[in-house]
Amino acid sequence: MKFVSILIRFSLGVLLALALVSQGVAQEKKKAAPPKEDRVSGTIQTMNKDASSFTVRTSGNIQRTVVYNADTKFTKVNQPGSIDEVKEGVRVICVGKFDEKARLVATRIDVRLPR
Repeated sequence: MKFVSILIRFSLGVLLALALVSQGVAQEKKKAAPPKEDRVSGTIQTMNKDASSFTVRTSGNIQRTVVYNADTKFTKVNQPGSIDEVKEGVRVICVGKFDEKARLVATRIDVRLPR
């Protein structure tokens, strides 16, 4: 009888320890998640290569300014691409972060195929 009582206490202790460890691992994963990036997608309306920017009209008919720089990666349908493929009338998906002027500073610009 005493052995059973000790065994039950030991089992409960192990279960409690496992629960605490798994909770700690879940919190570490949550902290390690990268910050969510903002996104703008639509058709390029105007280009301003001197300012390294362009205006995108979204499907909701909203115009957004996208700014790019030397760190921006360009792709075409998720394959390596270049800034030369970014031009008026082209559909794009841009990800990055909005700045204080509500412009998207793009970390990646993906040129999409026409619909």
